[in-house]
Amino acid sequence: MSEPNAKKLEELETGLETITFDFILNMMKIYVENLDKEIKADKKWRRKNGIVVERNSDKREIFTKFGVLTYHRTYFYDKKNDTYIYLVDTVLGIDPYDRISTAVAADMVEYSGDNSYAKSSQYTTGGLISRQTVMNKTRKLKEEKLKMEAEGPKRKMQVIHIDADEDHVALQNGKNAIVPLITIYEGTKRIGKRGKCINPYHIHGYGQNPEETWLKVANYIYDRYDIDYLKRIYIHGDGALWIKTGQEWLPKSKMVLDKYHLNKAILKATAGQEQYRKSIYRSIYEGNWIEFCKLVTELKHGVQSPKKRERIHEFRTYIKNNWEAITIYKEEGVSGSCTEGHISHILSSRFSSRPMGWSKKGLKTIADIRIYCQNGGKITPNHFTKVNLQYKIKKETIKKGKEVFSKTTHEKLNNIPAFNMGKKTPISTILKGIQRSGYVI
Repeated sequence: MSEPNAKKLEELETGLETITFDFILNMMKIYVENLDKEIKADKKWRRKNGIVVERNSDKREIFTKFGVLTYHRTYFYDKKNDTYIYLVDTVLGIDPYDRISTAVAADMVEYSGDNSYAKSSQYTTGGLISRQTVMNKTRKLKEEKLKMEAEGPKRKMQVIHIDADEDHVALQNGKNAIVPLITIYEGTKRIGKRGKCINPYHIHGYGQNPEETWLKVANYIYDRYDIDYLKRIYIHGDGALWIKTGQEWLPKSKMVLDKYHLNKAILKATAGQEQYRKSIYRSIYEGNWIEFCKLVTELKHGVQSPKKRERIHEFRTYIKNNWEAITIYKEEGVSGSCTEGHISHILSSRFSSRPMGWSKKGLKTIADIRIYCQNGGKITPNHFTKVNLQYKIKKETIKKGKEVFSKTTHEKLNNIPAFNMGKKTPISTILKGIQRSGYVI
């Protein structure tokens, strides 16, 4: 296609999108105002609840995915509770001071799990919403709404693995926060040259003591797996005390010292005496404690610095304290783990790979969001919609409003090219949702 024709096509598509978005905003306006009209018309329900009309046609503007939605609604007075309320707003789940729709909020919050607040605003609204607003929306998400329930029958697995490690995150007060991460999975499979965990599930422990974190892990395993069928749980980690605490909460569990931290310890202890590395590796993986001790003694004799000798002594103690967690590789044929990969992908990429300082509340919120999305969750408008039980509008009234709206808009929608292109597009999906009155503002 020639450049002039390509440019014309791009201009045509942009123009069509603008027209379509304007149409969608108009349809949303009709839907909201029609629903408001039906609520107002239900005088019997209003009399029963002591609700009278205070004012008509109050204007409201809210930012949506398609631009600014402007609509008018009725202002009611509640005699029983001596308060004023916009009932249509409560039905739609829009808070009194909200400037953005729940659909926009959902997109912003999910995007902020991987990117800065400023980038989230740019991505979802073209930068029209401040980074402060994005941050406020993320903090409105309650932890309870980010819980995932185990689905289906309990899985029968003889062996499951747990990777446990932690990330160190800089706080705004100049200190560092420790964010524990635990990943439960059913082994690994090869995809090309890389390994992939099977059915991983992640839990972070920021702001909790180890007992609380491991209790979450235990509850997930009991909900997800048939414990009677399960024979072994391998806990992979660097041997830290908080990780070893997991054995107290999980029956049939054994510690495995992950190879990344083991290799790191060997490299550090043999710095300057690299000729000992192969022998030390061999003695450890063969479970030969006597040979290992002999090599460590030779290492000590080969250095003069008291600091280096202390480092070698700490290395010996570290291996001794985790000897059973090392020999298990040979005794039970345990495979390696992915502890560092999980930390890098799930935590470090957002929290510690860039020079930034976090507030404790912001760190906790974004950690919750990242874990939720990594576990297969998706942030939706329902995460922000509040159910106001005090003003329970009759289902019949809402249904009637939707039916009248569908009849009003059916003919108009069928005349839109984007609605009848014969293939599924983002625009046609939205329009069909509006036709069914299923689009959430």
